[in-house]
Amino acid sequence: MSDNQLPQHVIDAFWQRWGNNTFMRAQGQELDIVGAGEAVERLPQVTAAQRGGGGSDTVLNGGVIAYMFDGALGCAIASSLLARPDIRGVDPRSLRQSTINLDITYIDAASGDRFEACGRVVRASRNVAFAEGELLDAQGRTCATARGIWRIFWPREPAPTRP
Repeated sequence: MSDNQLPQHVIDAFWQRWGNNTFMRAQGQELDIVGAGEAVERLPQVTAAQRGGGGSDTVLNGGVIAYMFDGALGCAIASSLLARPDIRGVDPRSLRQSTINLDITYIDAASGDRFEACGRVVRASRNVAFAEGELLDAQGRTCATARGIWRIFWPREPAPTRP
């Protein structure tokens, strides 16, 4: 766990913007913001449809792993952005980010029934952020690692009206 605690207003802003992800919920995944720049996406129970990695009916599919990394690393970045002092006064629902690159290394077969993808920010500027993480099985074994780059889109102020 992190010593990098978030103020309650930042947590509230995060859940207001990113807390209602229907795709993540449909996949049975859960999200936890650990601190500023840290997030964990959990898959507490793998379904048969999420298996098939490497042609095996016991290994988690690589696409599911990729989605978990995209979510964990992206949410770590979002929590980091929302903790910035210059975000005050910005509607968190108008803050956007997009994955530029997500590089995954599959280290070992992800077999088991529970997994978590842990993401943390390496560096975040106003427009670009870098994050990394690992996918752990129920025994804490690293099955995959990831590094990614995200583009940050701050809300645009309305253009001034001309007389």
